[in-house]
Amino acid sequence: MAKRRTAPSHTIAAHRPSRPGRRGWATLWLIIWLPALLALFCALIGIANLWLARVELENSMEAAALAAVKHWGDASGGDTLIPRQIGQAYAAANCVRKVDVAIGTNYSLGGGPNQNATCTVGMTPPTGNLIFGAIDDTDPNNIIFNAGIQPSCGIGTVLFDASAQGPGNLLQDNAWGIAFQNTAGTPANLRIVQVIYDLQANGGTGLFDLGAVGPADGPTITDNVSPHLISVTCMGTTHEQPDLEGFTNPTAQIIFSPASGLSPTLTIDFLADGLADDGFAPCDRFRFGALTTGVGAGTPQGGDDDDGDGIGQDMVEVTVFFEQGGVPLPPVTAVFFNNDEKSNQCICPPLTDPACNSLVVHPTLIPDLPCPPASGNNNNGQSYVLLSGASDRKFGVRAQAIIPVADFGCVFLGTVPQGCVQAKATAIYDCVTRRPRLIRIDTFICPGPDEADGVIVCDFCAPGP
Repeated sequence: MAKRRTAPSHTIAAHRPSRPGRRGWATLWLIIWLPALLALFCALIGIANLWLARVELENSMEAAALAAVKHWGDASGGDTLIPRQIGQAYAAANCVRKVDVAIGTNYSLGGGPNQNATCTVGMTPPTGNLIFGAIDDTDPNNIIFNAGIQPSCGIGTVLFDASAQGPGNLLQDNAWGIAFQNTAGTPANLRIVQVIYDLQANGGTGLFDLGAVGPADGPTITDNVSPHLISVTCMGTTHEQPDLEGFTNPTAQIIFSPASGLSPTLTIDFLADGLADDGFAPCDRFRFGALTTGVGAGTPQGGDDDDGDGIGQDMVEVTVFFEQGGVPLPPVTAVFFNNDEKSNQCICPPLTDPACNSLVVHPTLIPDLPCPPASGNNNNGQSYVLLSGASDRKFGVRAQAIIPVADFGCVFLGTVPQGCVQAKATAIYDCVTRRPRLIRIDTFICPGPDEADGVIVCDFCAPGP
């Protein structure tokens, strides 16, 4: 058998085609693209880091808003300092990229009815992180947050004012006012059965000086003769509203206690007359005089002791007890604030509120509210509070913040650039279930302590509810 012949290996190798070297090109392309790939990787890490930071900040703001509005609603309103501190603590309990979240309380004694030091949607830390206000969610297509209105879980709207300029003038028989307003949601069988003023509820030292003899020397119901406190003169014509309306026998139906001595509180009980008048009903109103001592002493504004300004400076608290069809309802509490409207800004000629045939003379256009006695800023002789029904003025808290975040994705490049993330959340308190929930706001009304603060419609300054 013939042997198969094979070609020598050197002969085959000699006939292979030669290939150009490629290892140099691959290295060159790697050198060219490596910085771009590192930059892209760094950018992706940075974007992811900022996105996670924003999620964590939003969680923090949601916790702060929910905790603050829960405490505020459970307390039926009143001073906002403790609810703000609770919201601040819940924010701090959350971390953004392993850094505790620190926000301010935004609290001020002179910050309007809800004590907001500033009211700016633009979120300028450390102030303005927590904004307290009232939420109207009756129209689901336009939910409104109003920082200039004090909310309430009551079902009636009651106006309280103290209007007297100068120490000792709260003794005037029409210095104090209570007007039970008849709003669209007020039940016809709703009645006020008791009101309690507390001069010392929020740190004040004032006392009611109710006289040493008895009822004749104590609180005085208005005599209801001209001049009335709710009045304005226009072009020689004086327009007035009676100081007492709706009570057939006021001296028997309106009972003050204690009737004499010194007391930090004043209780007023309202009774039926036993005939046609079944008590303090919507559209009823009356004014009275009650002397105080030590009100407004030591407050930052100072100098307005024992007059209308001092009532707001001491954040005097008022609690209202309602009955509906004879069934007692939970009490509702509100706090006076010292306003800075001016008597020379009063409405002339006056407007008329048809609900209770009330005059509107005050610059705020609140019916039944008299003009301020004077025109000085924070020294106009007046404080007031509008205790409002829950149907359109529920407790609301907005928490907002902007914080810097380090971009850890670029640490290996030798620099740690920073970016900012912002978030906000708004919580509403359900007066029926007594639970808070998050809500998205369509219109944000943000009046603050300054008259220049205005209204922001369609809140789009930052994403989130």
